[in-house]
Amino acid sequence: MCGIVGIYDSRRATTGMQAQLERARDLLQHRGPDDRGLWVDPQDACVLGHRRLSIIDLSSAGHQPMCNEDETIWLVYNGEVYNFPELCAELQALGHRFRSHTDTEVIVHGYEEYGVDIISRLRGMFAFALYDCRRQQLLLARDRVGIKPFYHTTSGGTLLFASEIKSLLAMPGVEKQLDLQALREYLAFGKVYTPKTMFRGIMKLPAAHYMLIKNSGETLMQRYWSPYQRRFPLAPASNENEYRETLFNLLQESVRLRMRSDVPVGVFLSGGVDSTANVALMSRVHGSKVHTFTAGFQGQEAYDERSHARAAAQYFKTEHHEIEITPRHLLEVLPELAFYLDEPVADATTIPIYFVSQLARRNGAIVILNGDGSDELFCGYNKYMQYLRLQPYWRGFNSLPRFIKTAVAQTSQRMGVNGVAGDMLVRASHEIELYIGATGALKGTPAFQEILNGKAEVYRAVAEGRQQFEAERHSTDYCEWLSYWGLRSEVEHVFLYRADRMGMANSIEIRVPFLDHHLVEFALQMPQQLKYKNGEKKYILKQALAGTVPEEFLHRKKQGFCVPIREWAGSMMHEKIFTVLPRLQSDWGVLSSGFMNEMRTRLHETEEQGFLSWNLYTLATWYERWFK
Repeated sequence: MCGIVGIYDSRRATTGMQAQLERARDLLQHRGPDDRGLWVDPQDACVLGHRRLSIIDLSSAGHQPMCNEDETIWLVYNGEVYNFPELCAELQALGHRFRSHTDTEVIVHGYEEYGVDIISRLRGMFAFALYDCRRQQLLLARDRVGIKPFYHTTSGGTLLFASEIKSLLAMPGVEKQLDLQALREYLAFGKVYTPKTMFRGIMKLPAAHYMLIKNSGETLMQRYWSPYQRRFPLAPASNENEYRETLFNLLQESVRLRMRSDVPVGVFLSGGVDSTANVALMSRVHGSKVHTFTAGFQGQEAYDERSHARAAAQYFKTEHHEIEITPRHLLEVLPELAFYLDEPVADATTIPIYFVSQLARRNGAIVILNGDGSDELFCGYNKYMQYLRLQPYWRGFNSLPRFIKTAVAQTSQRMGVNGVAGDMLVRASHEIELYIGATGALKGTPAFQEILNGKAEVYRAVAEGRQQFEAERHSTDYCEWLSYWGLRSEVEHVFLYRADRMGMANSIEIRVPFLDHHLVEFALQMPQQLKYKNGEKKYILKQALAGTVPEEFLHRKKQGFCVPIREWAGSMMHEKIFTVLPRLQSDWGVLSSGFMNEMRTRLHETEEQGFLSWNLYTLATWYERWFK
């Protein structure tokens, strides 16, 4: 895991930018405390910078930027390619000579051999920039599900790119401007969808895409993977036993690959099925005790999973570590998080992830496995179960003419039909506007209508995601769509974002076994009835893990990693919200006094208070940090 920065200009106009790029690079020191490097193209078309966190081959041979033998290909890279030993052997058999034992060098020689097709051969998480001196072209690429971040912008015709937004803001000519449509997306959904960010003109490189910028100035943006593409087909499974066996083998292989490291590997443990599965599978192949890490909250038993984590740690005989988060810890760290996050994140779980990452680093674990993605792939939330129960009725309703469905959906909203039933009614109408109005955090309120000023753009990401799913999957199954969109939406833009930023804030690498792309392909194409069966969520996953994970952890009621944010920091957060956010009205003409008055009222409604408080507070701290 590392941090990368770079500049490219086909007009060969990067002269004099070295010092600024070095400053931008060193803002990423937390991502790479072990080494730093810079390469300047002799032709002045490209400059590449790198900060290194040493994981594979700890020697100086892993220094970046890295080049091939004749120095015509240069690479900066963030991430891990887990199948690098196999790729290395393949390339050596083709005549390539390696000077290191790093996964980085596999990308360099792989590009020499296969060109851009090397990207599809990589199994792992990555964001990289590769400059081809002969062709004078730049290749940017990001992994399939968006585990590693990648941002880019242009300034005066020059392309700038980096692992984090803060580095781009430190580069020449980049203006700090609020993207008002992105702000609306954040308030509506709690996230900003790719390719936008909260900063106007700064874009995310989409997951599963590469961008090729040629010397002529032509730019090609290409998607190289779909979970339904089956470019690496798995053996077909025709019954439950085959699905169970294939799933177990894929998960075991994924964990095994993610234990490839030259530094200690640990696991975040809550005692739930996902994290316990990671511990169980690690224990099968680990030569010594697995190190496990968990966090709890002082005096807040309702939010605390430490007892479950201890039980799992005791069963698997791990070296277990805990941290108890106190109100003082919480209040001290909240302002600091805005620096590491770069954008507001509507998920207070960011806080315990920060502290448990700190705990891991303090105890020498540089690589950590977590359980993100499992709930989306295997229907682990109550909403999936409820949708499946209602699906037969929904299909009948969906066969009605659209004008009838739309009328019923609108009426249901006015009558207050909420929850899953209301959601499915509006979904069946095929009206994205109705769907968002029924499911947004501020649904059915005047404030929500204010957010939707410029509504067509706000709806874009959801509408395009639905269209892409139906075109690729050739399915209108709603639960399949929920799994697909859960990965594209919540997992990519919240879970992976918070894991990367909070892990990197403490200079640790977080790996995600459930998001191995072979496992994702298999799970998304699995029959839904195997995911929810006999009233049990994650049915097939639990069946696959039976005998490996004890029953008490397989069937433990889902608690979730919640935070006592309202109990500990409610008044402080509200003060910040109503001090800072009104400046958005004076600075940018958004969030009217009426909107703020409505927020003041809603923050006193117990049901909404914690979630809404955090959403608005993290927006306020972000705005104060970046737009003082």
